[in-house]
Amino acid sequence: MTLQNIPIQFVFFSIFLFWFWNPLFAKQIQFALVPDREDIIQYEIELWKSDVLELEIPFRVLSNPGQVNLFIPDGYEYFRIRAVAKRKVRGYWTELYEVNQFGKKKKPKETPIVKIPVKTDVLVPILTKEGNSELFLTTSQIVIVPVSIGKHFKIQYRINSEPWQKSTSPELNFLKDGSYRLEYKVTNELGVSDGMQVWEFKVDSTPPETSINFLHPTFQKNGKSFISNQNPIQIFAIDSGSGINSIRYRMTCNGAQSSDYMVWNETSWKEILSSCQKDLLLEFSAIDRLGNEEIPKKIYIQKSTKGE
Repeated sequence: MTLQNIPIQFVFFSIFLFWFWNPLFAKQIQFALVPDREDIIQYEIELWKSDVLELEIPFRVLSNPGQVNLFIPDGYEYFRIRAVAKRKVRGYWTELYEVNQFGKKKKPKETPIVKIPVKTDVLVPILTKEGNSELFLTTSQIVIVPVSIGKHFKIQYRINSEPWQKSTSPELNFLKDGSYRLEYKVTNELGVSDGMQVWEFKVDSTPPETSINFLHPTFQKNGKSFISNQNPIQIFAIDSGSGINSIRYRMTCNGAQSSDYMVWNETSWKEILSSCQKDLLLEFSAIDRLGNEEIPKKIYIQKSTKGE
């Protein structure tokens, strides 16, 4: 059976707010529920102590269409309603009404605006090998700041389905590599919220790792490795996060001034040999697509003399 949205029409022909000192019933609200469909036979009403629905079990009552005298037990501050049609088909819940504000003239609606006061590229999309786009965090900390005319805001948030937390301006640190799901909602004093916001992203603060290899095995003698001009160096890099952007290198020929850094490619080794016929110091490092760079590794190649 497909559940369909069953609208609810409220007719507030009379609204009264009574306060009692009886500990069993602290408040009473009167209103009318007028169905706009003939098959609506009943209404379900849920009473809540707070607007964080995940943290409690509501107190539920049933009501027939028409005038309703809703008694609010002490401690319950919110309620919501949904219609029930024939064959137990239920509609969607209404918004969460605040008991103390119900029936009163509302202040101009304020919509909280949430901004992240860090650089604009706090989340950058990176394409995977499969062509999908993944978001990566470029900073270790996110600060959620509500910006609105009102002052009394609260922020509810959680990370990776952990218990919900509350704060006025949480500072969230993401120091470990991995995947994260951040959920948060900002609500003002009127109960107005911009809705649940969800960010799914990854953190990659670990630089790549390079390794060096020769196309052919080297000749070993007296603890030294010997190579010929016909045995090119191969440099590889691996990265478990955002992926490799490039491998760069620079050379120092015979103790002279080091060259500028250049990007390593298939022809780099031939270019190095042609530009330096003497002792060579080669430095290389890999950079991932977030700019994480490993500490440069060094390899020293000494030109052999006859008789060695």
